[in-house]
Amino acid sequence: MNLVKSIRKQLAEDTGLTIIRADQTGDIPKLPYATYKVIGDRKGIGQDDVSHVNKNDALLETRMQERNATISFTTYGTSHDNAFEVATQLRKWFEWRGSLFLDEINVAVVNLTDVTNRTTFLLDSYDEKWGFDVIIRYLEIDEHDIDYFDKVEYEIIRERE
Repeated sequence: MNLVKSIRKQLAEDTGLTIIRADQTGDIPKLPYATYKVIGDRKGIGQDDVSHVNKNDALLETRMQERNATISFTTYGTSHDNAFEVATQLRKWFEWRGSLFLDEINVAVVNLTDVTNRTTFLLDSYDEKWGFDVIIRYLEIDEHDIDYFDKVEYEIIRERE
């Protein structure tokens, strides 16, 4: 989902934090860092808006649909408090600092959950982490050409009397 990738890129740039996609293999970044995961993408409320524009060689059909995506962020810190501070910083970006960027790409924040403790116990130690979820609303636009046809062939069949 390119929209989520562009949000992640801008969020990482604005906060100076390494943010990677969750649930993938690879080296673990240096602490602190954050992960993101799209946990839902669904159709919004309302009808699709379908429009048509005549072109010289085709009919351009455009379909616009409101969609909502839920993105979950989890932060990993050098300590319990550090993970909380990083999660709070990321959440504030959606509340305030990132609002201009989100406006530019036509994304609205629908809901922002509280920062909650997501610490897990590993065999002999704790994995200190905090996180929150954000629900965004965006407009999905699909366009495609419908070819015109130049000639129609038909056959008239007359009934016998």
